[in-house]
Order: sequence, then structure tokens, then C-alpha cells
Amino acid sequence: MKIRKANEQDCLVLIALMRQLWPDAPVAELTPEVRLGIRSGKMHYFIAETDEPVGFCQLSFRHDYVPGTSTSPTAFIEGIYVVEAARQQDVATRLVEAASAFARSNGCDELASDTEIENVGSQQFHDRIGFQEVERTVHYVKKLSRE
Repeated sequence: MKIRKANEQDCLVLIALMRQLWPDAPVAELTPEVRLGIRSGKMHYFIAETDEPVGFCQLSFRHDYVPGTSTSPTAFIEGIYVVEAARQQDVATRLVEAASAFARSNGCDELASDTEIENVGSQQFHDRIGFQEVERTVHYVKKLSRE
């Protein structure tokens, strides 16, 4: 298996993998987002390949507050996904290692991530590879009347 940093020619591959992770995300929104992210250098994508692409990791550098961190910018895993057939083979771990090395080489001292409260598998993965849980939140919204 090979891990490599994605480039503009990988947009369709990335979008196909992203749609598996985020099935409700419209291709019409993902396409320009991925292209702009790569062109601007604000998003960094890593692809895991065997004979074909089997996973991706999306990394950003956040300059705003990231819970539990003390440095800025903080490298942040925006998304990580491995196809079912390639799971339990350390693909996700290797993707995070590649993202971590890239972040270190770009001056980051911390790597952060998040997951949904009900995604126990992701929480176990984060724990297993050395992340420490720093916060749990429940978000609320209240509609405001226009009176």
C-alpha cells in the first residue's frame, strides 16, 4: 500500500471516496470545494492506494480556536475514510501518520480531530492511535421570531 499527497488530477477519486463518507454531500458542492482547497493550499488530501484508491484523509491548518489545543495553527483532520474491504489493515493509521508528518513539516505541534458522539468506532480508532479526548458537546439551535 502506498500513501501519497493528492493533487488536482485526483479530484474525481477524492470526491468518490468523500461521497462514501458523506453520502448527503452533493457532488456539485464537493467538486469546487476540493479543487479550490487543493489550488489554494488550504486543504491537503492524502490518498491510500493498493491497486486502486482505498482511502483518504483531509487535513487543514486551523488558526481559530480548536478545543484542547494550545498552539496555532493546529493541524486538523477534517475527514478520514477507508473503504470496507481495506479496513483493519492500518490504512487509516498510515493516512494519519502521513498527515502528521506533513503537519510537522509545516510547523504544527498539534493534530486535532473530531467525530460524532454516536460514532463509537471512530472514537476507538482515535484512542488507539494516540489521540486524547478533550471535550464533548451537544449543539442547540433556537429559531428566532421576526416580530
